[in-house]
Amino acid sequence: MTKLGIIGAGAVGFAVGYTAARMGIVSDIKYNDIIEIKAKAQAMDIEDASAYYPHPVKMSYGSYKDMADRDIIVTATGDLGGVKDRLEEYVKFKDATRDYVKEIVDAGFKGIFIVVGNPCDLMADLVYRTSGFPKNRVIGSGTALDTVRLNTSLSKVLNVDPSAIRGVILGEHGESQFVAWSNIFVNNLKLEKYLEQNPANFSRDAVENLVRERAWRVIDGKQHTQCGIGSAVCSMIDSIVNDRKEIILVSTLLNGMYGLNDIYLSTPCIIGKDGMEKALELELTPDELEKLKHSEEVLKANRNKYK
Repeated sequence: MTKLGIIGAGAVGFAVGYTAARMGIVSDIKYNDIIEIKAKAQAMDIEDASAYYPHPVKMSYGSYKDMADRDIIVTATGDLGGVKDRLEEYVKFKDATRDYVKEIVDAGFKGIFIVVGNPCDLMADLVYRTSGFPKNRVIGSGTALDTVRLNTSLSKVLNVDPSAIRGVILGEHGESQFVAWSNIFVNNLKLEKYLEQNPANFSRDAVENLVRERAWRVIDGKQHTQCGIGSAVCSMIDSIVNDRKEIILVSTLLNGMYGLNDIYLSTPCIIGKDGMEKALELELTPDELEKLKHSEEVLKANRNKYK
C-alpha cells in the first residue's frame, strides 16, 4: 500500500492528489501547505469524492515531520501569481524549499522526491543537494508535459492521433527547452521518412513556439496549469508504484551524458520502483547538442547567481 505526500495544496498539488486517488495508484495521501486550512480542505474534498471510487483512499493533513513515513513525496510549492518568469519562483521559494526538505529528511524520510515546483530543474537540483539522496530518488517533472504538448500539436498538423507520435523535448523545462527533431517518430517511422510518404507543410519553429507558449496560454486563461501536470506526475507515480519501467522525459542529474556535468536537465529516463533507474542518452545532431549545452549554461548561471 503506497503512501503519497504532497507539499503544496494549490492547483497543482490538488490535481496530483485528485488524479492519484482517482487512478487508485496510492492508498494513502497526506497534504501539507503553509495555509493549513487549505491543505485540510483539499484532503476533505478528495475524501468526499473517493466515496464514489471503487477503491479506498485515506486522506489526511500532516506536518513536515509527519511526511517521514511516505513512500513518495511530490513537492508542488510555488505560485507565479501572474508573473511570466519561473526564475522569480525560485528566488521566492528556494529558502523555504531547502528548509522543509531538510526537516522531512531529518525526520527519517527514505522514499522518492518528485519535484514539480518551478523552475523545476533548479528546484530538483536544490532538493537533490539538500536531501543528500542519490540522484535516482530525486526526480524533476521536467519536460514530460511539454513532450505531450508537442505530440498533441504535431498530431494536429499531421492529422494523426497523438498516440502515433513519439516526440522528444530536451533540456530545461523553460525558455531554453527544444524539440529534438532528429528523434521524432510518427507511426514508428522517423519524421523525415514519414513526411516523404505523407507530405505536410508546417513550420517547425511555429510548432516549437506553440509548445513553449502553451503553458502561458493556459495560465492567461485560468491563472495556473493544473490537469496536465497533475496527470504527468501521476504517470511517474504509477510507473514507480507498479514498477512499469516506463520511459518518461524527466529532469535528472546529468554527469557525463551529452558532455554535460553536474546539472539537472530532461532526457528520456526509465522510471521504476527505485525511481529514476536509468537515464537514456539520445543521438543528437550538432545543433541539438549545442542547444542542450545552452540549457546547461542558462541553468548553471542562475544556480550560481541565486545560491
